[in-house]
Amino acid sequence: MKYRIQLSAVLFLSLIANGSVAQPAGEAGEIPPEVLDANFTEADAAREASLWRERTVERAPADPLAEMSAAADLVVRGTVTGQEVVHDAGGTPYTHTTLDISEVLEGGYGGSEITVVQEGGPLRDKPDEVLILSHTHYFTPGQEELLFLQLNPDSPHPYSRVVIKNRFGVLNGKVFNENGRGLIYTEQEEAPGYTLSLSRNRHPHPRFSDFKIGPHEFSKRFSERDEEVGNNDYPASTPLKRVRPGYQAGVDVSTFKNALARQGGYNDE
Repeated sequence: MKYRIQLSAVLFLSLIANGSVAQPAGEAGEIPPEVLDANFTEADAAREASLWRERTVERAPADPLAEMSAAADLVVRGTVTGQEVVHDAGGTPYTHTTLDISEVLEGGYGGSEITVVQEGGPLRDKPDEVLILSHTHYFTPGQEELLFLQLNPDSPHPYSRVVIKNRFGVLNGKVFNENGRGLIYTEQEEAPGYTLSLSRNRHPHPRFSDFKIGPHEFSKRFSERDEEVGNNDYPASTPLKRVRPGYQAGVDVSTFKNALARQGGYNDE
């Protein structure tokens, strides 16, 4: 059985100029239409016209690579070579992750290594307990990473000198997000010339689910829906497997570099 709901609009009109208020038809004090018309000035007409004037709001198409590039001072590809947990005077743990840089994709950096300091790690007085923060990126030695970094070398705080703005993992020459979703890059004619999305499923390699903090090893757990759907870009009724490619269609590093070069002005000469 279908039901139909009819909605009607009600307009409330106040006449501020003479302090009177329009009354329902048939009631005492009702203002005749000719009186309303007589009191309708050019200024009133201009105000009304301004409310109904057609306005075109132009929105630039999403350009995620340009946005990521603009937010970062340095884009590097490198391999995690070591970790060290350091505690401050108050006992708060900070994990120092060192990467051996194999390639600078954007920005200027003369060193061969870079160290990222992030809050979290085993507690000094209780080494079996580990502080884990939701906004912190955790790494495992031996993994290859592609990082968009913001540099604040003059900061008095080690954890804010190198800030991760965006992080991607590299596996077998392809680019993935932190949880193993393949980065799907598709060229198109309309601006900005491409689309960027995530694969419908995750790569099963343990590097996307397992990580280490000091001597402790952890595994991420993903819900059954997250395993197959990921972010909710489409209604539940949409056949996602036909709409969104699998991780095997993820972009390779070379294509990613070329796309970033066009957006961020990178030059490999």
